[in-house]
Amino acid sequence: MATSIFVSGPCMVQINLGSSWVDLGMTDNDSLPQMTFTDNVHEVKTVASGAVPEELILQNTQAVVSCTLVKWDASQYSALIANQRGSAYSTTVGRLLVNGSGTFGVKITPSANGKDAYAFGRCFIIGDAVSQSQFGNVEQRLGLTFRAIPDGSNVLCTKSTT
Repeated sequence: MATSIFVSGPCMVQINLGSSWVDLGMTDNDSLPQMTFTDNVHEVKTVASGAVPEELILQNTQAVVSCTLVKWDASQYSALIANQRGSAYSTTVGRLLVNGSGTFGVKITPSANGKDAYAFGRCFIIGDAVSQSQFGNVEQRLGLTFRAIPDGSNVLCTKSTT
């Protein structure tokens, strides 16, 4: 499992909504992808140890992946939003994401050859995770934040060299 993303220069962000990887968009040198891991730990406390846990049980690990796109494919972005919400710019309340095929893959590939690419097999968009900014006569940006969880084989992230 990858524990850090090391990239140099712009990256291609791809998504897989079920059939194949497609290009979603590009980052630039000022807005490289970021990743944060969170371990879900269960504390087992006993009378002997009081409030201090006697044992810690690692139950799962998840990652939050953030990227700011400086250019993106509007049709792929609309397909991603429809995959998460049911249809573009609306919401299907009560929809199951993980068991209802609402998750998708995210792959981050540096433009430079010989660098590591990172693929997260099961992701979903978390609340307030889409922001479009800089309207007007400046370059627009699309900020996305995904939560990645382990897939059925308990793999959170795979790393490969481009």
